[in-house]
Amino acid sequence: MLFDHLLHDAVRVTALLAIALTATALLSAWRSSSASRRMLLALTLGGALALPLVSAAAPAWRVEAPYPLAGLQSSTVTEKAIPATALAPRPEASGEARSSTGRWVVGRPAALDPTDLVAAVWAAGALLLLARLLVGLARTGQIVRRSTPAPEWSRAAAMAEATTGLEVDVRTTTELGAPAVAGVVKPVILVPDTSASWPDARRYVVLLHELAHVRQKDLPSQLVAQLACAAHWYNPLVWLAARRLRVERELAADDAVVAAGARASTYASDLLSIAHGLGAGTFRAPHGALGMAEPSLLATRVNAIVAADRSRLPPTAVRAALITAAVAASVVAIACATPVAATVTSGVVAAPMAPPPASSALDPRLQNIAEEELGRAMDTSKAAAGVVLVLDPSTGEVVANAGRDHGVSADVAVRSAYVTGSTLKPFTLAAALEEGAVSPTDRFDCEGGAWTYHGETIHDADSHRWLTVPELLAVSSNIGFGKIYDRLGEEPLERWLHSFRFGAAPAIAGAASGWLPSRVEDRSAAGVMLAIGEKLTASPLQLAAAYAVFANGGYYVPPTLTRRAGGVPREAVVKPETARTVMTMLEGVVSRDEATGTRARVEGLRVAGKTGTAGWVLPDGRERYYASFVGLVPATSPRFVILVGLEEPDGEKAGGLVAAPVFSRVASRALAP
Repeated sequence: MLFDHLLHDAVRVTALLAIALTATALLSAWRSSSASRRMLLALTLGGALALPLVSAAAPAWRVEAPYPLAGLQSSTVTEKAIPATALAPRPEASGEARSSTGRWVVGRPAALDPTDLVAAVWAAGALLLLARLLVGLARTGQIVRRSTPAPEWSRAAAMAEATTGLEVDVRTTTELGAPAVAGVVKPVILVPDTSASWPDARRYVVLLHELAHVRQKDLPSQLVAQLACAAHWYNPLVWLAARRLRVERELAADDAVVAAGARASTYASDLLSIAHGLGAGTFRAPHGALGMAEPSLLATRVNAIVAADRSRLPPTAVRAALITAAVAASVVAIACATPVAATVTSGVVAAPMAPPPASSALDPRLQNIAEEELGRAMDTSKAAAGVVLVLDPSTGEVVANAGRDHGVSADVAVRSAYVTGSTLKPFTLAAALEEGAVSPTDRFDCEGGAWTYHGETIHDADSHRWLTVPELLAVSSNIGFGKIYDRLGEEPLERWLHSFRFGAAPAIAGAASGWLPSRVEDRSAAGVMLAIGEKLTASPLQLAAAYAVFANGGYYVPPTLTRRAGGVPREAVVKPETARTVMTMLEGVVSRDEATGTRARVEGLRVAGKTGTAGWVLPDGRERYYASFVGLVPATSPRFVILVGLEEPDGEKAGGLVAAPVFSRVASRALAP
């Protein structure tokens, strides 16, 4: 999760800095003053530092370049049986780890996650730079405390105060070779002890220069710039912007001196003399102070000081307001844009949750339960996005719809689509029962956990041999359902999936549409992937509505977000006996002790449901996971279909470990007397 945040921040900050540096170049070409460019860069670096906080607080506008599904490498994810009494150890503790194909492999130690290494390197770099800054601030404070009053500067100080209207506190130090200003809260001008021989005219222009930094708030802006560099040290643009800010603030201070009436040629000569005299102390002020005569900037500054056609005035109030507004608007717009690799394979993204209309079917009590339990699950799993959807199967009404996407409320249930994973297996089973390809008493050889079909090796999490059809569903056997598909064939499977509304336009306007792959060769390895749920995408709402077919005795009821008036539309999809058979087997997924859904149990109630753990690999090589559970409760006469989905949870990925317990809590509270 930290790596994802770093990636998002890097994209946002790069965009912001690129805009600011381009604008700075344009202002320079238009001969705007250095003070205007200094203001733009200072605000931008402050915005870069604040971007993560603004992004967390602002509503998300997800900006994606969705990967076409053909660009995704399917990852066959196996689901382990979860004994009801067993704890849920993390893979690191149990010795389980993911292979490069996304499969869970037993007995292999967990490898170091490269993303964790990247995050650790970032943290180390940031802490090192912060330590350097703190040391510089501490050293500056010591220099100030050891400095002494400079009474010989009193006449020049009085002249500078009269010119600028600012109070002057001048102190002498033996630790610096050139004048500097220090103190973010209470500025102090530090001058070298060699300045005792300077004429008052030189002292006057020195004070004008340093007081220009005070007026421009250059000390706070330098602190912000250094913090931005620490937070985004890996980004070359932040260093380029900080360097440009350093140049522009010195040029702006020089412009202020000349604009106050100092002769340009005399001031340039004084600056060169001060720089030439370095050597009695350090030539660069420590972090926390601004030195007047940095050698690397001298040539640029002298040329600017003596330039006759240079704009030297600070920005007008109108221009300053425009610069501030432009930077603020850019920060907010970029912060709201959430760059994400598309896990929404249909190309439809989650929209922010809108207030429910008066006709909404949402039940306030159930909505509150869904929101609370989703929040608890998101906090625990650190998931990128999540959904808790509660559907009344008899009416199709969505009575609770809680969704979060990267920290903000979003309509994940309606507007997002995910690879279904093993939650699709009940529909493959229903199709095979309807076609007469299998019967509940059939037994299949699961080949001890590995089976090669048309050149593709299909794996199960556990080693099984002969299992009945209900046992195949209970342990979520990929091999068993691959063999069911081998009997069924691709064309009937695709036809039945369409009848459950997969791959068809959704009933609700604006909802994410599911996806079915283009026709594959009958009885191919790709067909097996479809049958076990690794080739199909669907929105959470589509999936919940399809599960409601089993609760409704084989009838499909279109889902709705508003209360239904009049009759409820119903369409027969499968025979009632098929629906009852699948419901009975779905109960086994929860009630059998060695099944994948034992964590979905609710005390005193019979529960039917199915776990899902979907995995896929993006073109850039990163793996993505979606853990889900869809349950019907009570199984004897379902009042609710409850879907829980968590995208990219941290740690455990299995739906039976991550999503099923959330379902149990939601169902228990929803049906509490």
